[in-house]
Amino acid sequence: MSFNIGGTPVKGVVVNAIEIGKSNAEQVVNQQIKEVLNDPAKNTRTMQQPSGLSSFMDIKI
Repeated sequence: MSFNIGGTPVKGVVVNAIEIGKSNAEQVVNQQIKEVLNDPAKNTRTMQQPSGLSSFMDIKI
C-alpha cells in the first residue's frame, strides 16, 4: 500500500503503520468468521449466560 501525493508514490512510517493495522484487522475478522462457521451456537450460548451484574443486583420487588 502506498499513497500518491501529486502523482508521486509515498512510502513511509505512517503508511507502514496503516499496512500493519490493516493486516491485524484482517486476521481478527478472519478468525471471528472461522469461529462462527465452526460453532454457530456460541454467540447464543454467550448471550444466555447470566451476567455478573445481574447476580450482584439481585433486587426483588
